[in-house]
Amino acid sequence: MRVITFANQKGGCGKTTLAVNFAAGLAKRKIKTLLIDLDPQAHATLYLGYKDQSNNSVLKIFDNLIKNIEFDPKDYIISRNPEFSFVSSKIELGALESELSEKSYALELLKRLIEKTEPLNFEYIIVDTPPNLGFLTLNALKCADIVIIPLECSIFSLQGSENLKKIVSLFGDYYEKLPLFFHLITMFDKRSNFNKEFLRKIEKIIDNLLSPPVRNNIHLKEASYLGKTIFEHNPFCRGAQDIEKVIEDFLKKIKRIRAVDFSCEAHSAQKIYLVGDFNNWQRREEYALVRKNGHWQKKVYLPKGKYRYKFIIDNTWAHDNSNPYKETDNFGGYNSLLSLED
Repeated sequence: MRVITFANQKGGCGKTTLAVNFAAGLAKRKIKTLLIDLDPQAHATLYLGYKDQSNNSVLKIFDNLIKNIEFDPKDYIISRNPEFSFVSSKIELGALESELSEKSYALELLKRLIEKTEPLNFEYIIVDTPPNLGFLTLNALKCADIVIIPLECSIFSLQGSENLKKIVSLFGDYYEKLPLFFHLITMFDKRSNFNKEFLRKIEKIIDNLLSPPVRNNIHLKEASYLGKTIFEHNPFCRGAQDIEKVIEDFLKKIKRIRAVDFSCEAHSAQKIYLVGDFNNWQRREEYALVRKNGHWQKKVYLPKGKYRYKFIIDNTWAHDNSNPYKETDNFGGYNSLLSLED
């Protein structure tokens, strides 16, 4: 099961439209997918035409988790079709942020919800987040294997992307895995010289840019008004075609990615960093290992290839004692070796 978080601090960049239709597009390929609406505005819920005011929303799930009340997640999951289900949201979810700001368990709620869904065998969980960096977005980032950042053609959207990455870096020694970031241009107008120039610049400075850009399309707006996914409303329009191609590009790129669990035994250490070819041997907070049950660990997603790496244990550089593959580093020590192939 992979968790994909759609996030950008900048609102109005098409995040919810993408999250809903990306989930629907995966389901269209017979990939069992769960969409979780984590935005108190409940836009993903509204997009799917769900107006039931019952209490069976993500808010009630979080309330159960906080109070340690046992529940069956199936009671809160709404089935759209055999491959596509979702968990709705409510405006009252926003009140939780102030209530839980001082609670140590606040950033574990979504993780605990996702763990509850494991027996249901979803292949992908898609999380739609609010356009801010509050505790709901932090929950979603902490759980994410992959973060997809929608970018409309503006500097403000790009700044929102950078802020997300800074947050992941700041919480590096708390997040047990470092998510893989993808970007996607949205609301693209190929007739606009500014849009075309923006795209050219983005292609030069951003890795993992999904393609093609999703063009402006009235049918995407119509679909949300009608409470339908784009594939239910008009599967042959260019909005549907663009999202289909984006999903195809994503699935192709993700085949080249491997999840690597790094671990280090250093019980007296105060802080441990992972450095190597994949981060230019830089000591960066997002690569800080997390101490859990007496062990230091971090999950990192890397493209297939061969890498050298070390740990920085406090201020001492050391190879990975648990990895027998190593080479001399020309400084009297060793680099550990990692090969990620098929």
